[in-house]
Amino acid sequence: MSIGSWTPENEKAKLEIEPEWLRRCLSLSGDAALAALPSPFTEAEQQQYSAFMRFSPEHWQQAVASFSNDELRTLMRFFAVAEWRISGWDAGDQSPVIWINRVLRQRGEKLTREELLWLRANSENRFIPNGAL
Repeated sequence: MSIGSWTPENEKAKLEIEPEWLRRCLSLSGDAALAALPSPFTEAEQQQYSAFMRFSPEHWQQAVASFSNDELRTLMRFFAVAEWRISGWDAGDQSPVIWINRVLRQRGEKLTREELLWLRANSENRFIPNGAL
């Protein structure tokens, strides 16, 4: 068991979710890569990126605005599993999956039944994909 790092709110304000990191997450969203998590990330990266997992909806909305709907669905898969498999990445009702799903819904897109079932089967976060109700 490892202990995650804590990022003060004033330090979080200086951080940005970079498109390059999100593209890396997209590339790690295949079944084999998801099963290998957290190994594609160094310990330092795991701690560095853990702060992003509890960023505000506004941060996430801005970060994913240029991504296609299919890419957003893929990112949801990645973050659902990453939150479960990478120590310190748990986000509960602040999960990026929730914020990305809201972006999809704002675009008029809904998750399919199969996508919902997959998310529930591959995550221990009871708030995914819609947040606290």
